Amino acid sequence: MFLLVGSSVFFSCSKYKDPAPYHYAGLDTTFYCNDPAAVNYNWNFPGTVNNNLCFYPTDLFAGTYVFHDSVYRDTLFIKADSFTLTMNALSHTKITVMGFCSNGQKLTLTAGPTYIATVDTTEGDSTTINRGQALCRIQDTIAGTIAKDRVDTGLLHITLHVASDTGMTTHYGSARKK
Repeated sequence: MFLLVGSSVFFSCSKYKDPAPYHYAGLDTTFYCNDPAAVNYNWNFPGTVNNNLCFYPTDLFAGTYVFHDSVYRDTLFIKADSFTLTMNALSHTKITVMGFCSNGQKLTLTAGPTYIATVDTTEGDSTTINRGQALCRIQDTIAGTIAKDRVDTGLLHITLHVASDTGMTTHYGSARKK
């Protein structure tokens, strides 16, 4: 009996064979960016690689904007102002911003694929209270972010903190692309 059961189990097993490959028709018509530094990395995957479709973090911000600024000290509103900002790409991740200072000084920001650019820290170290970047005068240090609106592609949301010899101010505002 055991011999009969054992031999039937042995002969009933067969070696596995791979199924025939399936061709996905969308691979011929769908293209995607395969550069991990790009904002649209692997969008529309699977498909055919076409890195000409790639756009980078600085592409999101480059252009000329009208900035509507509201300045606060703690929670006290101080003033409102509007002026033009010009943003230029230096690389896939670095941008410069002109327009904050009347002397033509530029700010440098690092942009990421998350639609956020952060003011680079060039002043201070881990022991400094107000780290950031010099702004307009040697007494002023700026830090903060500029975020690209994901729905309204012509809109930026700006939050900047300025530490100076007269105290700390916060600039909240939006910038609309010209």
